[in-house]
Amino acid sequence: MLVPIGKGIELDVDPARFNRDVMDHVVKIGLRNILMDSHATATAKADPQGYVAKSRELAEKKLASMYAGIVRTQSAGGGIAKPTDPVAQVILRLARKQVQRERAKDLAAAAKGDRLTILNKWAAEYAEAHDSALRPRALKIVALEDGAEPVEPAKPAKRRAA
Repeated sequence: MLVPIGKGIELDVDPARFNRDVMDHVVKIGLRNILMDSHATATAKADPQGYVAKSRELAEKKLASMYAGIVRTQSAGGGIAKPTDPVAQVILRLARKQVQRERAKDLAAAAKGDRLTILNKWAAEYAEAHDSALRPRALKIVALEDGAEPVEPAKPAKRRAA
């Protein structure tokens, strides 16, 4: 497994070589970081009374999505949420298009240098919130992109005049 560690460096890591204690530590630290990132937007400044409850809600939602097999990772340098599996990539692509349609005026009003960051943030939020609705379409798109033949609906037989 290639692990990017910054500065363009990738290390080839063989997790099978870790003993149980090391693997438990790696998983614990990794989960801690992922779950901490999931609730970082819930701050005391934004919601002095409810930020702890909101943090718990966001972290539990992230854990539930991980249990469901939905994983997103941060790309190096850009801070743009990039899905790790093809279906999630398509879901994010569909979400981005929908956000561009629904929030075009908001995006246009944002500073030019901030638009991509804002779009990516909104798209990730939309993808998370609408995952179950977008997933069936995304599965079909992935199948088509992987080279599967699209299934055409059966055409009704033509009637002959008597």
